[in-house]
Amino acid sequence: MSLFDFDRRQCLQVGALSLFANGLLRSNAQATKSDPENQKTGRNNDSQNSCIFIMLQGGASHIDLWDPKPLASREIRGPFETISTNAEGIQFGELLSDSAKIASELAVIRSVKHNFNNHIAGTYITLTGSEKQQNRDREAHSDDFPGPGAILNYTENGTPKVPRSISLPTWLSIPGPSNRMPGQYGGFLGSVYDPFLIKGDPNQKNYNPLSLVMNKDMNSSRIGSRLSLSQQLDSSARLIEEAIRRRQDSLFQSAYDLVTDGRVRKALQIDEESKEVRDRYGRNKYGQSFLMARRLVEAGVQFISFNAFNQEWDTHGNLQNRYKQIVPIMDRGFAALVSDLKDRGMLDKTMVINTGEFGRTPVINNGGGRDHWPNVYSSVIAGGNVKRGFVYGKSDNKGSEVAENGVSPADILATMWRHLGIDPKTEIFDRVQRPFPISSGRVLNEILA
Repeated sequence: MSLFDFDRRQCLQVGALSLFANGLLRSNAQATKSDPENQKTGRNNDSQNSCIFIMLQGGASHIDLWDPKPLASREIRGPFETISTNAEGIQFGELLSDSAKIASELAVIRSVKHNFNNHIAGTYITLTGSEKQQNRDREAHSDDFPGPGAILNYTENGTPKVPRSISLPTWLSIPGPSNRMPGQYGGFLGSVYDPFLIKGDPNQKNYNPLSLVMNKDMNSSRIGSRLSLSQQLDSSARLIEEAIRRRQDSLFQSAYDLVTDGRVRKALQIDEESKEVRDRYGRNKYGQSFLMARRLVEAGVQFISFNAFNQEWDTHGNLQNRYKQIVPIMDRGFAALVSDLKDRGMLDKTMVINTGEFGRTPVINNGGGRDHWPNVYSSVIAGGNVKRGFVYGKSDNKGSEVAENGVSPADILATMWRHLGIDPKTEIFDRVQRPFPISSGRVLNEILA
């Protein structure tokens, strides 16, 4: 179980903060930095920018969504028509009717590619940029390259009042003993840097994530007492490295602030939003999670990842009917999120990335679906200082290969890190102190205004 993945029974039995103690003590063996206080992090501490990372896990079809081929034969262009958008020269698939209305706010990258056609490997490279893996299913491992949320926690200077990174509404998982899909966690940095997970579907009635709710008997005074006791106990554990002890203190304080400061708890009270706003996003897991992400940005959270349910976008068959179910709800929520951020004056500081781990084959198969295709696919970015109403890169006439300006997942991550105020060349260290840049890619200056 992840350090920050709480459930009701644990909160009632031991209180919110003792969970941090147990998790941190277990994390000692995975500690990696000898002195995190003194090493250069590459962070621009003045940056107040944030990122919402939407992961359409399973592999969304670029041809049926962001990169239609209206002049191709039917078996290539698929079952859907092509529509114009409000950005001159940009066309989308017909199911993206709401995104078509905000295309003038989007940078569409139509030339993303990598070499992995396995879901797990594709997800891993999308979230980490790392190509050091086999093209197969596997569970998360302590030697993995860390995910963005963990890196953000690792490079944090001081003690944040709210979490730097939050995942919702679930972890991506894979069958196996740990049930953990790689790319989301601390990896070689250690589980102490895992992001918080906010569980549950915010569209459900009486949604109230129990991980951040205090037991009715746990007032601020008692929380403070537990904090003091835990710190005393930890100070006597001489086998814990000094660096991890400092990180523990930071996380204990962060946990204390979570349940007493209340900004994140208030952000999670989604029923405070008006009916009109909630309806605008869509009354479903996608829409309400995207609305939650906006509220968390307002609360000061810097990185929020949305995980579509495991391989929800995997359409080897019956693509037409399946996409009629899932595309409109994603489309509505995504368009509402971008529009809402703009209306609130938040879009310049909030980058929204919408991507899958690969695209789909250019030819419809005998089952009426498309298979895995990492040779070329699309990722969409809104906000930050990206050019708007802009297309970068090009696939060939079949949507089969990159025709112009190939982009790697690592390039997208490097561009994200630049937006977040962190130099993509910033080094992090594994358990034997080997240095790694947080991104091996290049910043896509061509898409920046």
